Amino acid sequence: MKSKIFTIFFFLSTVLVAETNDYIISVLTIGPGNSLSDSFGHSAIRVQDKSKNYDLVFNYGVYDFNDPNFYTNFIKGYLNYSLGVSYYEDFKSSYISNNRSIKEQVILFPEKLNKKIVDRLIFNSKPENKNYLYDYFSNNCSTIIKDIIEESLIKYDYKNDYSVENKSKNTYRNLIYENINKNSWGSLGIDICLGSYIDQEIDVKKNTFLPEYLFEYLNSSYYKHPDLNNNIKLVKKINFINNQNKEFQNLSSNTLFYSPLFIFIILSSLFLFISIRNHNNKTVQLILQSTHIITSAIGFLLLFLWFFTDHYTSAYNYNLLWANPLNIILIFKSINKKWKIALLKLLLLSLALIVLHSITNVQVFNISLYPFFIFLIFRYYQLIKNYSNRDDLQSI
Repeated sequence: MKSKIFTIFFFLSTVLVAETNDYIISVLTIGPGNSLSDSFGHSAIRVQDKSKNYDLVFNYGVYDFNDPNFYTNFIKGYLNYSLGVSYYEDFKSSYISNNRSIKEQVILFPEKLNKKIVDRLIFNSKPENKNYLYDYFSNNCSTIIKDIIEESLIKYDYKNDYSVENKSKNTYRNLIYENINKNSWGSLGIDICLGSYIDQEIDVKKNTFLPEYLFEYLNSSYYKHPDLNNNIKLVKKINFINNQNKEFQNLSSNTLFYSPLFIFIILSSLFLFISIRNHNNKTVQLILQSTHIITSAIGFLLLFLWFFTDHYTSAYNYNLLWANPLNIILIFKSINKKWKIALLKLLLLSLALIVLHSITNVQVFNISLYPFFIFLIFRYYQLIKNYSNRDDLQSI
């Protein structure tokens, strides 16, 4: 392994001073994989040097789980990724072995531009330059490639018909749903942690944070030939290197009985049943109190992500309408019942606002949460009724 890395970097150092223009540059689009992190696909740049018989892949999707600060930085919102370089055959084999599709778009750059782009990739792959601050929506393996291509062709009147061909605007959340089933645990986690930012309509060009949309975007790109003054299509040729076989099944495709919606329907129905039949039972009270603790804990987590990290997509998260940190107050018997009734009315109003936010598309809430919302409405109403009819606080 070490000898391979040494050979690659020796090649890169020689290319830096080489005057050859015998490069073939292409963009590789990798299909989705079985894990949540692989559900959205991947993009990379392939560089072939015909004169030196080298075939390398520049990959902006490298991260190191062994970095002692990886998880701390991840929680804070500092996602440190890097540009990795590998042999094409090794890169291809690793994805084929994981049953990932591979498509290649051979890029037709102006003759003098190939060397400049390769020089840029080599410069960026140096140890002192290879690290960058990853952003899932605006600075990832796909968007960086788009930026490199557009910046390189800016003097060649680079244009793109993608926005004309795809006039309908979308949201980041809907684009995520294209790759992950709405009724999946991964989707539930994303929908809870990410706020209304990803429900704003975006320009169609921003779709290219997903590799498959970058593939379509490049197919719609062209530039003007500096001498002939005619339009040249950016993509010269498309090669289908590997197709996913039928056995592939993304993790987002949950079995019904393990799906969040099914689990929440069962749990919410159970909570409703026991709260109606045995709400004065101490064991039942403890079970119902746990819902206040859980919703409060989720609320504190959402506030932490919003105010104490750089996860800007977690700001203005209206999941706080149901995951209210103040829910924790309801488990304390020492709190005056008038204060609790006032809080419960506020919580009911918050649940009503969820409907308003959904209808107006301010924020989309995960479909599996709605059975739980129904339970919370009944729970809060029941507590208001109990507190209004009792002089003590024994039943909460």
